[in-house]
Amino acid sequence: MEVVLGATLHDPVGRTAGAIARLAPDLQAVFPAMVLNISDLTRPEVVDAAAALGARITRHISNEGQIGRFRRDAVVQAADGRHVLYADFDHLLRWVERGRDDLSRVLKSKPEADLLVVGRSDHALAGEPRRLRETECLVNHTHHLLTGDNWDLMFAIRRLSPAAVRLIAADSRIDTLANDVEWPLLARRAGLKLGYAESDALYYRTVQEFDADRNSGDEDPIQWIRRLEFAALHAAAMRDFHELKADDTRRAVGQPGEPIV
Repeated sequence: MEVVLGATLHDPVGRTAGAIARLAPDLQAVFPAMVLNISDLTRPEVVDAAAALGARITRHISNEGQIGRFRRDAVVQAADGRHVLYADFDHLLRWVERGRDDLSRVLKSKPEADLLVVGRSDHALAGEPRRLRETECLVNHTHHLLTGDNWDLMFAIRRLSPAAVRLIAADSRIDTLANDVEWPLLARRAGLKLGYAESDALYYRTVQEFDADRNSGDEDPIQWIRRLEFAALHAAAMRDFHELKADDTRRAVGQPGEPIV
């Protein structure tokens, strides 16, 4: 299976430029083609490094409320009949640097899946900022109740088959970062095959602290408020799929005249 890359990048401080240049050989070895949807506020040296990487570059006007749309556009623009990996590019750079072999392993895992959700292992999650752990667990738990799958959802890495890309292009309506839950729920409702893979090598940093030893936002109330707002966006997106659980309940109990399964 060949997997191409469709990613978004927003770096107004220029922290990723050196990493892109340094990791170019690794990225080129893993991905036969790359599309980067880069924000208009990203520093010119970052855009130049991406161009030197050989990625096809598209641009978007920065808008945090439209992150899901920019992600969708990146995937659709990258689609060429092969599977597509979506990732926020700064997270992908750290993954390549910390565990290229792990990245290759995940890309090859569960080849039958139309949509592969890639999450952090329990070990990786234990090292994440507290504001992420305590708010994301609520989203993951609700998704578990809805679907039966206990997955780490909010790291935004997805491997998509051509069928999944077509579905998202046609049916995705969530333009915020709550596409983290919308895409797998759309695939589930459409009857596509889902899979899940975990990595020990994934970890969160803001782009401002791209290569810092630790994330410093846990003492900032605004950062907690933002994470609560993000969780609420995911909750609202999951509400539109409540019929998945209702369908499971009907199948388990049985309708009049139907066998119990």
